Amino acid sequence: MGRPGDPMREDDDLLRRCARGDGAAYQQLVERLEKPLINFLLRFTGERAAAEDLFQETFVRVIRTLGEFKPEASLSTWVYTIARNLALDHLKAKRRHRETPLDAEASRDGGKVIYFKDVLRSGTPEPADRAEAFDEERRATAALAHLSPLKREALVLRLYSGLPYDEIARLQGSPVGTVKFRIHEAFQDLAKILGARGGSSAAQGG
Repeated sequence: MGRPGDPMREDDDLLRRCARGDGAAYQQLVERLEKPLINFLLRFTGERAAAEDLFQETFVRVIRTLGEFKPEASLSTWVYTIARNLALDHLKAKRRHRETPLDAEASRDGGKVIYFKDVLRSGTPEPADRAEAFDEERRATAALAHLSPLKREALVLRLYSGLPYDEIARLQGSPVGTVKFRIHEAFQDLAKILGARGGSSAAQGG
């Protein structure tokens, strides 16, 4: 049974208020999830305009389907499931063009920037050159496109949206251990991709 301060009970109360048409509750819900959800959609689709549209559509769906929320799942897991399905539909619709511009849009202002090259190292040194750091971020973000969909999704949910492993496991329908291993492999894959590209650039430079 829930008790004061219990996140599950707070989620349930918030959705009950939303269902009653409480505008303040809806605003609270949007504010709680806006930044991490847009970060997820931006990195998942690679397009800022698409991410913003999908974010809006996600909350339209949330309001329409409030009665389907099951308290045994967390509110964020339920909302991310809706967003994830919309994003997958968007990518399927674009697949015939086969050009997901992860290296162009995702690294622009507005998304949380994480320098994968620094994350892959043991420490997190300050980049001495801002232009070089920006270029590294563009290359690292482009490298995300080469990961398998499940690895990329798990990594984005963990790093850019800050979801705990158990929520990512719920979203992907996988055990927590599988999710952890998936993220571990995603880092290894990125290291190989970035290393290969770095070596190629060095070779071209003489």
